[in-house]
Amino acid sequence: MPLLIAGLVISLALAGTFVFLWLQSVDTSPGEVSSFLNSETPEVAGVATEVATLISNYDSTNIEERREQVLALAVGRFREQYEQIVGQGLGPAIEEASASSRGQILQGPDVSFVSAAEAVAILQTTQTTQSNENVAGRTFLYTLRLTLLDTPDGGWKVNGFELLSSQEE
Repeated sequence: MPLLIAGLVISLALAGTFVFLWLQSVDTSPGEVSSFLNSETPEVAGVATEVATLISNYDSTNIEERREQVLALAVGRFREQYEQIVGQGLGPAIEEASASSRGQILQGPDVSFVSAAEAVAILQTTQTTQSNENVAGRTFLYTLRLTLLDTPDGGWKVNGFELLSSQEE
């Protein structure tokens, strides 16, 4: 009987120690979360900057090259929408009109995280478009929202694009 009680006490002590150590190992502090997200911010901002630059700078001679570059940084909804818009209508229209666009980022990207694998980037850009019919060009100020996902095979990629505001200058 004493041996059985001793075995029970040792088993309970080992189980308690295991539970304590396990709880310590899975407890993530707010500082650790913040540190992780801060380490991801430069990559998210870099991809958002690259995509915004690519979609606002093109001309009739490089629209297919731009399309391939954007699609390499795109997944999901954004990839499907961009591929459809440029591949089925916008690309040929740009080529036919000898259109071009020059843009730059004025502010941002301001990055925030929805989760460890989903981020949002807000940017303000300016874009001047020209074509055969509009040689003088038109300039627009845009506020964009890009949703990015951390993909298992290729890092951060754009999954969503939203035009928050548009104003002609």
